[in-house]
Amino acid sequence: MRTIGTALFLLFVTPAAAEWCSLDSSTFTFETTFEGGALPGEFRRFDVRYAEGSALRVTVDLTAADMGDPDMNDVLGDPAWFGIETHPEAVFEASSIRETSAGQFSAAGKLSLKGVEGAATVPFSWQVNGDRAAMEGEFTLTRTNFNVGSGEWSTGESIGLDVALSFDIQLTQCD
Repeated sequence: MRTIGTALFLLFVTPAAAEWCSLDSSTFTFETTFEGGALPGEFRRFDVRYAEGSALRVTVDLTAADMGDPDMNDVLGDPAWFGIETHPEAVFEASSIRETSAGQFSAAGKLSLKGVEGAATVPFSWQVNGDRAAMEGEFTLTRTNFNVGSGEWSTGESIGLDVALSFDIQLTQCD
């Protein structure tokens, strides 16, 4: 009986994992290829919420994707690409997070993009420094798995099928 009482006591007095929220100084970039050359871009608005080791949710505002050219940005919103009129955001939600080595983690979960849900694994480093933290990583997605670049753009002939994503997220504890 004493063990059950001790376990209940620890449950109520053990602090929950800190919840961290992304700061505006964070960056989230993407890159594919166009006729063999690099075609980079950046997501200008996104939100990252992380409860150390237990929960990760990333919401990306696709209407704020920026490729450095107004015409290219307009094309990104088209139904063949992000289809922002019906799907203005992408969401990744981890169902499990595991430490792979000291300070290195892997978040496995579901990515919802353009009305398609698919499995995704996001490796990242995690470092806390006082009331600030940093999360960095990179991974690759095949865009056609999420119906991005459909129709004539789905072949990969002119625009590459793989999209490299890279992030440097600066965080602070949420209020």
